[in-house]
Amino acid sequence: MICKEYGIVDTQSFRENFKNYKNLNVKSLIMKNFFKSLAFVVATSHSAFGWSTTQVYFAGLSYIGDAVNMDLAAPDASSIIGSPTALAEYNSILRSAISEVDLEGVSFISGLGNSNSGNALSIALAITEEQFQAENTGSSYFAVKATTFGQIVLFDFTEKRVISTIPFITSYTDSPKTVDDAYRREIYKTVYFDQSKKINLVNEFISRLAEVNFDKPFNSWNIKVRSVEQTASADKYLKKYKVDTEVFNTRVASQFSAAMSNRLGIPVLPYTKGQAIGGAMAMRFENADAVQLELPPADYFVDLKLLGFNKKIMKETANVIYPSFIAGLRVSIGDLGFDELLYSEKAQSGRVLKLSKKLEVNEWNELKNSLTVLSDEFCAQLAKPDKKWFKEKMFSKKPYKKIVAISRSLEKDVFDNLR
Repeated sequence: MICKEYGIVDTQSFRENFKNYKNLNVKSLIMKNFFKSLAFVVATSHSAFGWSTTQVYFAGLSYIGDAVNMDLAAPDASSIIGSPTALAEYNSILRSAISEVDLEGVSFISGLGNSNSGNALSIALAITEEQFQAENTGSSYFAVKATTFGQIVLFDFTEKRVISTIPFITSYTDSPKTVDDAYRREIYKTVYFDQSKKINLVNEFISRLAEVNFDKPFNSWNIKVRSVEQTASADKYLKKYKVDTEVFNTRVASQFSAAMSNRLGIPVLPYTKGQAIGGAMAMRFENADAVQLELPPADYFVDLKLLGFNKKIMKETANVIYPSFIAGLRVSIGDLGFDELLYSEKAQSGRVLKLSKKLEVNEWNELKNSLTVLSDEFCAQLAKPDKKWFKEKMFSKKPYKKIVAISRSLEKDVFDNLR
């Protein structure tokens, strides 16, 4: 393909062209770092001379995805966004919280969040999905887990262009004696409104604001999950539990992106398949207008391949069983500009539970939970490899020292560029 594009007919010409191509990318890197440094100097000068800081318009709560799916994907977010009164109340809470944030060189502007306002640099708290699980443990209580997927989105409203995204996940666990619709509503009231709880979305939004690179226009490196695939073995489980593959892939990508952002302290572009058309991401704001925001191109990619699931009984007694729910995943990271694979490793992780034999467990939920844990563990290893985890859970032909060296290279050549 390269040969056709550049008309290469001999090895020497190929080497010379590739050298020039690499030099061009090196120059691009130097220029990006120059503009990043320039942005810092300008920001510092503004502060020193009392000039105006970077003004960021606060757009409030929003939903990412097709509006027709909002009620199903995120019913509680939908109930807020769909009600002008409820949304105004919630955005007031967010504005109050953001007014207490002190970020050097950044000033947040409050407003109504109208998508036609034309304000340039803007930020929003965007919800992508709510997931509620409730299982009867057989011991007079339910095991409840309420998970909310979201993103902090920095964007240019005038150009309708996403600049940077910080994905996140919050999980609320509880063990009530009964579960009904009223209980579920109370759970999400806590998730959205109760700031005394750590998992509250307002708290999550405020705590992650410092990770947003407000100089991102001068530092345009980006990474995203490019693809999610399954082996034939994994696909059998999706068919067995009648899982919508597209929805499942989006969730897997969202979970991994959030774990990667959290563990490595980097922005990660959203996985767009199934929630965007072409290179645009749909967002819905306070004025109920659906806005298509253009996504920037990614410089680096992450490919995920689900290797499979398994359930293994580790131990059992007359009344109790100890199953291990296992998930396997391959993670590949590469440079899109050079079409170069920088990392590709696989691992599996199992969660051992203590369960009553009388309990009818939702095995698919437990397998998904194991995959969520594995995604987080994998990203933790990218940040700081652990020899014990490497020996017990990673299946690599490379020695541990080589894995450490590759992780250091990724930190220097990829992750540091993204910050």
